[in-house]
Formats: sequence, C-alpha cells, structure tokens
Amino acid sequence: MEIKRFLADNVREGMLSVRSVLGADAVILSNRRIGDKIEILATNEFEAESLDVSTAVKKSQVEVTAFGAPAASVGRAQIVGEQPAIPTPTETVSSLPMTAPTMATGGVEVASTAAGPNASKLAQEPGLRGQAVPGHTTEMNTPRQTVAVPQLRQVATLHPMGAAALSDLQNELVGLKSLLVDELAKLKARALDSDDVIQQARIRLSDLGLQPASLDQLMMHFDANQFIACETVCDEWQQLLKLIGTQLQVTDESLLDAGGVFSVIGSTGVGKTTTVAKLAARYALKNGRDSVALITTDAFKMGGQDQLMTLGKLLDLPVQVAVDANQLTEALQQVADKSLVLIDSAGMSERDIEINRRLSEIDIGGRRAQNLLIVSSTSQLGLADEVVKQYAHAPAAAAILTKIDEALNMGSGLATLMKTQLPLAYVCHGQGISDIKTAKISSLLSEAFAMMKASQHTSANLKEGEQRHA
Repeated sequence: MEIKRFLADNVREGMLSVRSVLGADAVILSNRRIGDKIEILATNEFEAESLDVSTAVKKSQVEVTAFGAPAASVGRAQIVGEQPAIPTPTETVSSLPMTAPTMATGGVEVASTAAGPNASKLAQEPGLRGQAVPGHTTEMNTPRQTVAVPQLRQVATLHPMGAAALSDLQNELVGLKSLLVDELAKLKARALDSDDVIQQARIRLSDLGLQPASLDQLMMHFDANQFIACETVCDEWQQLLKLIGTQLQVTDESLLDAGGVFSVIGSTGVGKTTTVAKLAARYALKNGRDSVALITTDAFKMGGQDQLMTLGKLLDLPVQVAVDANQLTEALQQVADKSLVLIDSAGMSERDIEINRRLSEIDIGGRRAQNLLIVSSTSQLGLADEVVKQYAHAPAAAAILTKIDEALNMGSGLATLMKTQLPLAYVCHGQGISDIKTAKISSLLSEAFAMMKASQHTSANLKEGEQRHA
C-alpha cells in the first residue's frame, strides 16, 4: 500500500490536494497539525477485505497524534496477541486505516465504524479467537458524534493549543459553507443569464449599488414570469424591491427596550461611539438617566475615551473605563443595578477580541452580554463579514446600519445584511443624537430607491452641463 503525504495551510486545501492527486476514492489514514500546517496521510489502494493482520506491522503504519503530541505507534505484539494499550486522553490509537469520514477537527483522530464489518472476521482468525481486536471498541458501535465531541472537548481542555485550533477550524468551515453557497448561486445565475429578462432585472438592481455576488443571491429567488407580467416600470421596481425585502430581516420590536448588556462591535470608523451615545439617549429619554450606564474599552485610539466621556457628560450618564478583561469585570459589577449597559469597543484588534471573548463568558445578574454589529453604509464591501468571522465566539444578535446620509447608494449596507442574515435593529442617518430610528424594511428600501434616483438625476445634470460647455 503506497501512502502519500500532503502538507497544506488548512483542512480544506489539504482535502482538495488529496482529491486532485488520488481521486475521489482516496482513503484518509490520518491528519495532524504540524506547526502552522496540516499534514494528511492518504492512499487510494486500501482494501479492507484483503488486510492481513499478521503482516500489518510490515505495512505502512499510521501516525496518530493530537495537536503536535508525539505520535503513538502500534506494536506487533498488540496486533497479534496482547491486549491493546489504553490510549491517553490526548490521542486515540487504531491499528486499522481510517476512511475519509474519520478525519477530526484540528488533527485529532476519532475511531470510525469503518472497521466494524471486518472486526468480526478478524476475531475469528486462528490465534485471535477470544481476544480483543485492536481498534475495535464499544465506542465504535455508538454514533460518531457522541464519541467525537467529548474527545474534542477533552483535547481542548488538556492541551493549551486545543481551543485555538478548534476555533480556527470552525472559522474555516464557516468560510467553506459561504463559498459553497456563493458558487451554487453563481452556477444557477449563469444558467439563467441567457434570458433577457434576468439580464434586465440584474441591471436594474445593480443601479442600487448591489455587487455581482449579491445579484447572484437575489436571482436564485427571482420570478421571471411575474416580472414579465408587470404592466409598468413602477410595477417592475416594486417587484424587485420586494425581492430584496425577502432577503432582509428586522428585529420584531425595539431590541433595547427590555434592557440588558450590549457591546457594539465593528471596524474602525463605522460610528460605534456615536451609535452608543444615540442608543443611550434614546433609552434614557424613555426610562430615565439612572437606568443607563456606559463602558468604554477604547484605550489606544487617540481621543477614543475622551469622545465617550464628553458624550456621557452631555447626557449626564456615568461612564466607566476598562482597558482589560479584569477591569471590565469590575466595571460591570459597579453598574449591575442599571437596566441598560452599553459597551463601546475600539475595533478589531486582538486585545478587543479577547476582551469581548471574556465578556461573553461573564454572567451579569443572570444575563449575558450581546454583541451588536455596526455596519456603515460607506464601508468597503466585505469588511463587516470579516468582523462577523473574528467575533464568531459570540455571534451578533442584530445589526445597526449607520451613515446612510453620507453614502452614495445603499449597495454595501444591503449586501452585508443579505449575506450575514442578521436582523436589522436600528438605522442612523446623521450625526445628531436623535438621528436614529427603529428599522423597517419598507422605509429602508424606499430610501435606497430614492438615493438611486437622486444619483441618476445628478449624473444626468452633469452630462447635460458637459454637453453645453462642449
């Protein structure tokens, strides 16, 4: 049996390399993390029925390791006559090759039921009758999920790199899922692009500022026959805006009315601090100033703390400063009697992400903090997606769309909301404290359409002026 070794940056790239070299019938023997790489051992010549136990040691042995721990090898005495050794909590040893479904997160091998049909045959061989078959345990008769999940959690607890490796793999799986959805949307869109009606609808939607990826997502749900049946251009636009509305969500009621602890997250410059002040003023107006408290973790950005401190003085609201997780815990204890606590973060630095991770684990009077994603209408497309990925440890409860008054169109904001599928809670349309309102899909789409018409009118006037001067 010829075994090939593959090195890749992540599991997805490794699996693609195995498939391209060995084909779809390749058998994964083991996988483990070596430094910042993933090592995969695979073959395409494995035949379980022809496996000879007596010569198993002479064949290529499979290294099984967990997050860089020394590999455990299977001795001949274990296979032929002795009771197999009990594996340590950080590794699982199997004398039989494993098929592709046995590959586990972060390089941890989990015993598969693939050897089950052959285990009974091996047990009947001379010299093995009445003895335990290596690699065949009672765990193999239970569903793989019930075996794999406890072992992964145990590895994450015992090994210092376990939690980080599992988090990295979760992020890779999220990215892979998003990639598959996008590719399926593109394939379906290409099949429909031959229809002039589809092309016309895509052009109309692109005028709103939507990019090809968002158009592909919308075209998967587009009803060409209904579009053709429209009698006027106005009716066509109503159908297209309704199509966008089916891909958007809003919170059922004002998210902050019930109080709680909320941390605003987002990239630098999207308006987090200003939004915190707007939310605090809105809540204080309904429930009184004594019911609101503000906390800032922005310790490094120039003027970051001063901005929220100034806003706190103007609104007559207490402001606490926390530069690390311990100070954040103390600050939360001091404002535990407040109905609403708003936490302003600096951005996407490692320190801010670590503080937010700690925040998500703190129990504050029987309640947990929730993240609110701030999405700017003027931000680069895809920037908010990166924020969602970095804060995957505590998914955002809702989104807030800011700086609508500064954007040329709503394409970036709409695209982010459609891709993340986060419910929209509030919309901000100015720098004033009162320039915030509860989100409504109909109002949002009407504003997007109005911005498009205004942009077209401006472009037409510029062209007319250029022609006159010419």
